[in-house]
Amino acid sequence: MSSSSTPGKPVKPSLSAVAVGRGAPGWILPLYLSGFALVLVGERVLSGLEKGAGLFTALGVLAVLVATGLRFSPKYKAQGERASIERLLALLSLLGVLALAVYYVTTDSGTERLGLAKLTTEKRDHAIELLRVLWVSLLTLAVVPQIFAEAALRPMRRAERPEARRVKAAAMAGGAMAMVVVYGSLLTYAAGGITKKWDYSYFKTSRPGESTTKIAKSLTEPIRVVAFFPEVSEVKNEVAGYLKELSAVSPKLKVEVRDRLLAPKLAKELRATQDGVVILSKGSATYTLNVGTDLEAARPKLLTLDRDFQEQLLKAVRSHKTVYFTVGHGEINDAPKGSAEKDGRTAARAKLWLQKQNVTVKDLGLGQGLGSEVPTDADAVAVLGPSSAFSAEELASLQRFADGGGHLLLALDPESSSNLELAAAAGQGGEDAATPGSSAAAAPSAAPAAKPAPSGSAKVTPPPTPPTPAPPHLAGLIGVTGLTFSPDLLSNETQHIRARNNDSDRTRLAVTNFSSHASVSTLSRNAPRAAIVVLGAGSLDKPQNLAGKVDFTLRSPTGTWGDKNGNYRLDKELEKSATYNVAAAVTRPVTGSAAPSADEKSKDKKAEPKEMRAFVIADADVFSDLAMSNVQGNEVLFVDAMRWLVGEESFMGQTNSEEDVLIEHTKQQDLTWFYSTIFGVPAIVLAAGLFVRRRTLQGGRK
Repeated sequence: MSSSSTPGKPVKPSLSAVAVGRGAPGWILPLYLSGFALVLVGERVLSGLEKGAGLFTALGVLAVLVATGLRFSPKYKAQGERASIERLLALLSLLGVLALAVYYVTTDSGTERLGLAKLTTEKRDHAIELLRVLWVSLLTLAVVPQIFAEAALRPMRRAERPEARRVKAAAMAGGAMAMVVVYGSLLTYAAGGITKKWDYSYFKTSRPGESTTKIAKSLTEPIRVVAFFPEVSEVKNEVAGYLKELSAVSPKLKVEVRDRLLAPKLAKELRATQDGVVILSKGSATYTLNVGTDLEAARPKLLTLDRDFQEQLLKAVRSHKTVYFTVGHGEINDAPKGSAEKDGRTAARAKLWLQKQNVTVKDLGLGQGLGSEVPTDADAVAVLGPSSAFSAEELASLQRFADGGGHLLLALDPESSSNLELAAAAGQGGEDAATPGSSAAAAPSAAPAAKPAPSGSAKVTPPPTPPTPAPPHLAGLIGVTGLTFSPDLLSNETQHIRARNNDSDRTRLAVTNFSSHASVSTLSRNAPRAAIVVLGAGSLDKPQNLAGKVDFTLRSPTGTWGDKNGNYRLDKELEKSATYNVAAAVTRPVTGSAAPSADEKSKDKKAEPKEMRAFVIADADVFSDLAMSNVQGNEVLFVDAMRWLVGEESFMGQTNSEEDVLIEHTKQQDLTWFYSTIFGVPAIVLAAGLFVRRRTLQGGRK
């Protein structure tokens, strides 16, 4: 068949070979993406400005709408495979417009128009969070496939017959990648709502402890807890996790995390003048815990968050308590400044702990009226290590206080100066007791001498002497409780703590034998991991005819003896190896208080008969600053004993803290680790390599 064309002239293609329309131009996608960029600048970057932010947002929305409209314009209508490509890009553009519409609902204007602002705070926040996830997901699914499709279409844009399958495959790949991103984001978002947390980093925020949880569960009135932190804050996430876990166990604890600048009315109401604070409010009273907003600066606060939050919570929960510390008798809480502070034989830490528990601490001596009566506002009286005697009038006041249902904490010091004088007078002054001319030689022996053994018979070992009685300055004080006290220092040859590296360390005992009594319940549940350190303790006992109930809460390790002669060695002729009582909880019902009065019933439906309570420990150094600052168990013992005395057993439990524990190595240990890592590990690797190579060579010879 011949051609109808003129020779030498170009041949015009037929209409069937030409695709009608070239489709939308390539600059539409950049216009589309620029619109979203302008919206981002207006809504996020310039949102703090009074003017200008709205203009950028409006231009961005206009650009997105124009770009989407051009996709549907008849001017760029195409046919064939190009038409299927344009339809795909147009649908993806519409998906982006839908994402923009959902975003508008999350703005202040959108929530007002659609009625979301009328919902409760919790429901509104939940709805907005879901809408945020939705619009971000839609935007990702709209933009990423468009970019992939346009990238595949670009080299074929001027072709008469573009390959639609290649463009659609690229769009599918982009869509798959977008779905992976969306799935990962949704998974991360969902995981953020799980209360479980595993933190293997060096830094950890303390979690709600047992004691704080019990206090929160005991709430009878609602307490509002508001944490003011900026929207983007690492400290906020740590504090919010702690508060959320605590509020889950107590419906009365209403927890909120707010941005102070976005809630100015609430911040003014709660008197919040800075970020990084947690405010507890009950009625018109507020209690503030300052944490901070910078993570590095707030780390020390986060490590002790449970302890500090419990301190503020107790101020809002518990009724006011007052504890009196006796003074004027050489107590460790009344020690003069100087050597006592240097040696740690003070009780400043014990007073500080009570003050943190919302307890008022006062002094009580002759000048404060102890000679006539214990003040009526006293919830408990603490006597810590007196070295001189109480007057008869003071003892009578303490006895009347106890008989009337008072609560006493007695920490007796067997190493007081009066006790040493008593031991010397009794002929128990140590190795020099038998020196001629000494007071020990002149004094009668504490134990009757054994009769000489008949000639030719076996040597008779005399029985150990009974415990030394309490010195005069402590006899009247221990008599208030009805117990007996022996100042013989408890010693143990194997189970002791080394400090001076001589035999005197045998009086420094680590006590891990606890009873099930409420005053030591926290320690009992954590034994044997928990321990009480005594730095020279006597022993307690119960007379046969003692009225009331006695529970010996702490007992010495097995193999302990009461060191009578001060040589820190077990003399079987004089001393006995056994288990001794170190602390006791004494209760005694008050006569005539079998039933609560009508006034008590009206105030408290659970009012119980009054009873005398006393916690007695045979070592005052247990509650000294030296012991309590180095041994956590001593702190727990003091706090729980005081809570039992004032009737708050329900608050007992462990308080969590992530404070660093000091790890000390000796010089020899450091050398061992150094040479092990420098030479030991390479030697092991070299030996393993030689072994493998030898086995390989042997296998090759075979």
